[in-house]
Amino acid sequence: MENLSNKTVREIALANPVSTRVFEELKIDFCCGGKKNFAQACLESGVDADAVAARIDAESRKSESSEDFDFRTATELIAHIESTHHVFTRTEINALPQLMDKVAGKHSQSHPNLVQLKQAVFELLADLEPHLLKEERILFPYISNLERYESIGETPPPPPFGTVRNPVAMMSKEHDNAGDLLRRIRRLADEFEPPENACLSFRALYARLADLEADLHMHIHKENNILFPMALRLEERFG
Repeated sequence: MENLSNKTVREIALANPVSTRVFEELKIDFCCGGKKNFAQACLESGVDADAVAARIDAESRKSESSEDFDFRTATELIAHIESTHHVFTRTEINALPQLMDKVAGKHSQSHPNLVQLKQAVFELLADLEPHLLKEERILFPYISNLERYESIGETPPPPPFGTVRNPVAMMSKEHDNAGDLLRRIRRLADEFEPPENACLSFRALYARLADLEADLHMHIHKENNILFPMALRLEERFG
């Protein structure tokens, strides 16, 4: 079994994508908190590092396939992010408000946590749409353009934001805020465990919130830990 104690969570997730399933299950932050040392991240999540490493090793051995993070170009990765994670996120932006309103309106008297949960969910959804647009209209086209200019051996025109570091820093900060909101939502939703007598809508709401959390964790991981470093290296090559 590989010794993971000196690696960061990000390094482990990139080298072994199946590890993200274990991290997700054990509430180890591999997206916004990916720069943390593995042992420290396990300690903060209240799990034994050796046991987690053994679990990752076991899952890797039995897994026949895992998500491929080996994208050849930033443009390929951007296309993947937009066609999977952005599409999924927009589906939830459109579907969750009505479901959240329905459940909170019917059950908030007996489950007062739904009032604050609704506020946190709506805050997250309101933040996500402009975030996606900024990526699709500003950051992603610039990254793809860098790659295109490099392929033809020319220098790209300077961007209005000066350097790619600026929008990357902004998007990373917004990712951190989304991560904070996701943690608040999970806490307010009782770890997404509906009450025993919960109706189908109540259960559907918690299931969809859990799915949104998992997808956003993977979405942010691919941007923070793969795409953004690729973009920084691209720009640096132009001097």
